[in-house]
Amino acid sequence: MNERARVPFALVGVVLLVSSAAFSGALGGVQPVRESPTEAAMEDARRSLHGDLADATRSAARDAAAAPVVTTANTTLGRTLAASESPFRTALALRIYLAVRDRVEPSNRRGVTVAAELPAPRNRTALRETLERMTVDRVGESGTLLRVTLSNVTLAASRAGATVDRATVTPTVTVTAPVLLLHDRTARFDERLDADATAPGLARRTTARLSAIAWARGLAQYGSAPIANVVANRHVAVATNSALLAEQRTVFGAADDAGARATRIAASRAAGTDLLTAAGASGSMPARIIDGVDGVTPGTSLDPVRSDWAPTDGPTEVLTVGANDAADSAYRRFTDGGLGAAVNETYQVTVERRVSTTQLGIEHTGRVEPSGDGWAHNGTSRSTSMAIADGNESAVDADTDGAWHSLSAAERVVTERETTTRRWRRGNETTTTTRTVTRTVRVRIIIVGRHDGGPAPGGRIDPVHEPGGRLDAQNLVGVEERAHARLVANDGGMNAVARAAVSGTLRTNRTTVRGRQPDGIRSWIRRDLGVVRKQLLNTSVQVQRGALGTYRANPHARLADAVERRRAALVAAPAVYDGVADRARVAARGAYVDAVVSSLRARARRQESTGDRFDDVLAGYGLSRDRLAALAAARDEAIRPSSRSIRGSVTSHELVVEGAPAYLTLSRVPRAATDATGAGTHRPLAARNRNVFTVPYEDASDTVVDTLFPPDRVRLRSAAAALRAAERLDRNETPRKQLRAAVRAAIDRRRAALRRELADAGIGDSAADRRAVVTAALSRWTTTSTRAVVVANGSAATAVADAAVRRYPDEFTNASARHSLEAELRDVSTTGRGVPEPVVNESVATARRAAGELAKQAAARAANETASAAMERAERRIGRSLARVPAGLPVTPVPAQWYVTTNVWTVAVEGSYDRFAVRARDAGPGRALTYVRDGSAVRIDWDDDGDAEHAGRANEVSLSVRTAVVVVVPPGGQGVGDTDGNADERSGGWRSIRSASAENGGVATTREAAHRG
Repeated sequence: MNERARVPFALVGVVLLVSSAAFSGALGGVQPVRESPTEAAMEDARRSLHGDLADATRSAARDAAAAPVVTTANTTLGRTLAASESPFRTALALRIYLAVRDRVEPSNRRGVTVAAELPAPRNRTALRETLERMTVDRVGESGTLLRVTLSNVTLAASRAGATVDRATVTPTVTVTAPVLLLHDRTARFDERLDADATAPGLARRTTARLSAIAWARGLAQYGSAPIANVVANRHVAVATNSALLAEQRTVFGAADDAGARATRIAASRAAGTDLLTAAGASGSMPARIIDGVDGVTPGTSLDPVRSDWAPTDGPTEVLTVGANDAADSAYRRFTDGGLGAAVNETYQVTVERRVSTTQLGIEHTGRVEPSGDGWAHNGTSRSTSMAIADGNESAVDADTDGAWHSLSAAERVVTERETTTRRWRRGNETTTTTRTVTRTVRVRIIIVGRHDGGPAPGGRIDPVHEPGGRLDAQNLVGVEERAHARLVANDGGMNAVARAAVSGTLRTNRTTVRGRQPDGIRSWIRRDLGVVRKQLLNTSVQVQRGALGTYRANPHARLADAVERRRAALVAAPAVYDGVADRARVAARGAYVDAVVSSLRARARRQESTGDRFDDVLAGYGLSRDRLAALAAARDEAIRPSSRSIRGSVTSHELVVEGAPAYLTLSRVPRAATDATGAGTHRPLAARNRNVFTVPYEDASDTVVDTLFPPDRVRLRSAAAALRAAERLDRNETPRKQLRAAVRAAIDRRRAALRRELADAGIGDSAADRRAVVTAALSRWTTTSTRAVVVANGSAATAVADAAVRRYPDEFTNASARHSLEAELRDVSTTGRGVPEPVVNESVATARRAAGELAKQAAARAANETASAAMERAERRIGRSLARVPAGLPVTPVPAQWYVTTNVWTVAVEGSYDRFAVRARDAGPGRALTYVRDGSAVRIDWDDDGDAEHAGRANEVSLSVRTAVVVVVPPGGQGVGDTDGNADERSGGWRSIRSASAENGGVATTREAAHRG
């Protein structure tokens, strides 16, 4: 066995161990590191500070939400907060700082104590410096996280009372605390509750809802539903609360469930009140009767839980306004007078005598002075002679310019001799000298004419001076002879004219002559104009009912523009007129179309003038047409789907809204019911609505229509409506008798006018015949009031025309004749003197009082009956009587025309929640966070002196609405408006709601709780 070079394993181990030790020694001998107590204590303090900051942030967020600083107090703290961009956020930062101070405690580890230096701010300067160290931000996708940074916190480490280390740290934490989200949303909600009605917010939504209610009830009233108060404060309250729910959904993503239920109940109660008390006497109605009403009643549009409230299509309904009335009235006036003028002007020729002179030569003979010297001039005598000879007439240039053309031409050669004889004397000698000047002048005389006058477009007439063409007429045959007679013969003939031209004594050289009109030309043209009238009857424009009812649309101005655009087509002038009669026909067409345009322009000016007066009335209510237009546009915008939501995602942090009271009622609410501190009551809402036009002959609307009707008289149709109301309601016979007599007198005047029109139309052989026609026509209407209505609205004119056709069919060879008669009859029946205003007003006032009494009686009887029986009895007793009292402003561009009836209500609402809370369900692990606005005072002990200083107030969430609604109904009927005698309806507390709110805020709702940490 070979053992060379073999080393035992044990020896190898020893060598390795020794080598390792030697190598370790060569490297310097490194020892293990142990953490010092100071560093460990400082690290513990940093971790603890982060935890304390996170905990303080959550606690401060809850305190800030429970008592938010919305407005600041006039204190050191309040003024400091007010100087910041957001007092609430700054107060939150201060609360976090104070909460951290309360939580941070010195830490001790292995004999080393570490303390965080967070001094209490003792003065305003220190307070500002402290707040500058705090940074609070909303972070996260939905903004529900809160990131807080506390800058420059000094950590001091000490051992046995001696400082061994110092460090400055800036901790930052991010926690789930959606307090800023809740505050920002509530502030946005509060801001939208005070926004103008033309901007997104409560007022705009309230306008849309109230418009829906008003239009539905106004149209129902027009349709004879028993509605005497179209817009009541109960409707305002329901509309406002419904709009509040929609605003909550928009801003918070959720609405108060209790508020939705309460609003639905309030809507049902309002609907029941509408049905039972058309006269507005619902205050005494037993609650159990109203409670029996569930849902919506006729004439009411109250759906409080809809998120897409939209008014009826009434405001935007398109109405067609035609030129037919203007075309008919202009046709009658034109055919009575203007037609003759147009024809006469067409057959009228302007003629002019044009004379030119040309000197052909001049010759001088004889002597001027005698021969020899010394002769003295002793006198002069002159003699003139003139010889006239015919010239070469074929050489006369008869060319004329423009519309002038030659009628005749002549030439004369005038030889004028002037002999001058002078007498001379020289001593006893006398002598004479004779000098003769012979001048030859050519005189050319041209008679020209033009026949392009009148409204017909210019154009050639063929034939014109010879017979033929339309009606096989003479046209302008003989015009040359008549022109010659007026311009030549009357001046002595051609020679005399030539002589006067040479001598410079020629007189006026222009005059007019007329052609001979053919028989039947006017009847022929009248028939032709009937065709144009039918074409004009098809001319119309479309306007929205709301714009028409607020004088923002002037259909007659647009109609005038439309007719002017069609003028050329309506006149239809040919390139060459087929005789003068054809031109007269076209001229009549042009004149008639111009008359229609003139009538439309006059009506447009009248409506614009009335619109200005309408504006004057609105100004007394703080409104204008422009404001109504802006409100209408805002109302339409409020119902657009794209404008209903501004909320962003809150992921899992669903918000819960709780308003107290849940429904802002017009009545006082005990504070105990609103979860508020203190005793007493709270008035959540106060409202005022004013009806601008109550009855058109008793209130401000007279100032609008005075331009159309005498101020001391009432239109017959309004008087008729008042009489119908009196007949149903008024038990006092005297006012009713006086009104009936006055209305009957107005009817008699119009019956006489109808008979005169029949006589002018050649209907009947005697006054008795015509009286029989009118009597037969009106016999179907048996009462004075109904007869007055049909006379005033034009129905009587149609009936009389029909009766005339039945009795005298031979007088009506075509439909045009009957149509013309009806138009004439309509004019005289719908215009004329009205009824004395005092008589009408007295009867209406009496009818109103009677209606109120009936309503109260019905309410009293209803107290002892079931709800359904009470409603039936109330409706039977009150019926439709009060709704028959006329109201509103008729929009009438002319007395004979009634487009729509309009009315305006101004609405003002003030109010506040006694307590408004928004809760985030998830504000951290299993925790909720509630933000509360209840008007409480907020106090914070910021300087650590033991006394909490007034920082500000958690103002109530309040609202202010200023808006107006317009209702426009079709013409006729009783119009639209509040007819219960209360044109200015104010809820309880309207005058004092603001001062009362201030008092409650200072006493009853004040919470003097200090908030620290």
